[in-house]
Amino acid sequence: MPRFTPATPRSRRLGRELRKLRDAKGLTGEDAAKLVRCSSSRISRIESGEIKPRAGDVMELLVAYGIRIDEEPATSLLEQARDLREEGWWQRLGGRYATYIAYEEEAAELKNFEPMLVPGLLQTERYAREVNMIGRESDKDAIDQRVAARMTRQKVLHREAAPLRLHAVLSEAAVRTEVGGPEVLREQLDHLVTLSRLSNVSLQVLRFEAGAHLADSSGFALLTFEQDEPPLGYVETLAGELFLESARDLARMSAAYDNLRMLAMSPAESVKFIKELSKHGA
Repeated sequence: MPRFTPATPRSRRLGRELRKLRDAKGLTGEDAAKLVRCSSSRISRIESGEIKPRAGDVMELLVAYGIRIDEEPATSLLEQARDLREEGWWQRLGGRYATYIAYEEEAAELKNFEPMLVPGLLQTERYAREVNMIGRESDKDAIDQRVAARMTRQKVLHREAAPLRLHAVLSEAAVRTEVGGPEVLREQLDHLVTLSRLSNVSLQVLRFEAGAHLADSSGFALLTFEQDEPPLGYVETLAGELFLESARDLARMSAAYDNLRMLAMSPAESVKFIKELSKHGA
């Protein structure tokens, strides 16, 4: 049976293309369901990306829509379906972050605001270990697994083909809070300076003196993708994760991020500030 899981950019892309083919034939979801002998809800979930169909399922739909399976667009759609069945490294982790990591892996650009901690993609191994020990079980193997996963996530910044473009706004609290003590923080600050030299990484620090802003309540992330894939907003709360897709929510998040960028120091000033903190202490 097809897997019912949170949608990813690739599964949504495949579903969107299948829906275009169905609409072009003037068929409703119910019509398509009758043709392939399944429920209309299954068609809906395939088209929304929640079900990751096998190549055979896609072939069945293509035949029902009168599409030749040995020509485009069928060959590309079948290849996409086969790719969906390959398990990403993050899926073995399970847990609350697997869905977000799937989106992060496929994102072209990430805008991130963190009010209290250095973002995961920018953390050193020692800093990440201290963060993962906060308020959690002390099982060493579980902590090792989470830290290793965080280090693996960071490879998106160093991809040879199209590395992730990251713009991060860090509050002054995030670069002053002594996670793991002064030595761990100093190493982390030096790491931020090193990463700031990457052409695809831009950092800004939001000083305390900037005052109130539009994101006082929490941190958040905005992810954008290639191939006309809709953007995605992400907020992590104590109660769980929120994935935001509506134009209204995304507009609010974009406005909040623009407000943060305007209030924060420039990238050059921010790097200078971080260097001073590392040298003289936070």
